[in-house]
Amino acid sequence: MALFKKNIKRQHGKGFLAAAAAAFVLALAVVLAVTLFQIRDVEVTGNSHYSAQEIIDRVITDTYSSNSLYLYFKYQYLDTEPIPFVDKIEVTLAAPGRVKLRVYEKSLVGYVAYMGANLYFDKDGVVVESSSEATEGIPCISGLNFDSLALYRKLNVEDDSVFERILDITQLMKKYELAPDRIEFGMNLELTLYFGKVRVALGNSGSLDEKIGRLHELYPDLEGRSGVFRMENYTEDSKFISFEQDAEEE
Repeated sequence: MALFKKNIKRQHGKGFLAAAAAAFVLALAVVLAVTLFQIRDVEVTGNSHYSAQEIIDRVITDTYSSNSLYLYFKYQYLDTEPIPFVDKIEVTLAAPGRVKLRVYEKSLVGYVAYMGANLYFDKDGVVVESSSEATEGIPCISGLNFDSLALYRKLNVEDDSVFERILDITQLMKKYELAPDRIEFGMNLELTLYFGKVRVALGNSGSLDEKIGRLHELYPDLEGRSGVFRMENYTEDSKFISFEQDAEEE
């Protein structure tokens, strides 16, 4: 009986040592995970709406998310707080303490001002974001007639072809590095661009690429002027442009 009790004590002693060793290894692993995977360097790509630091501040928001392993699994498998104008963020581990954040921004072509808010929409006319501030590089579109407006719903306009025309003109603006204050649609989708006190009337005919290319060349002459550049009838063949000076205010 005494021998049996001694064996039990030895087994208990071995079990305790094994448990202690396992606990030590686990504690060591936790310490290594916390220290080794502490984020020390972040690389941000794909961002234009936000600065790199703004993206970092929105992604690494607490002690847990400052750990690269946790941050990786969070953006892989958990729901994350949405960021305005951002479709998704992809997190990859470049090293235990170094992460890469790949930003995929929402594809926005313009916005309409409505009841004190700016409603941003994509190439299909779907409203994907609302903000109280105007975003640089995304033009204000005026003259659109719609009878309903809701987030994540398409602008209910009379003629859906207007969205294709908006995409065309905004892509040309980027191509020729022009940034109008506003793009206005009139009757029959006639286009007018606003640059300060200068309006550029493009009409609704073709030759849009040629017109914007010529406007790019004329752009330095717009400074300090007030009036309308008439480019409705401009083509590669006619090249007709006139300028109507605004009457001076008394």
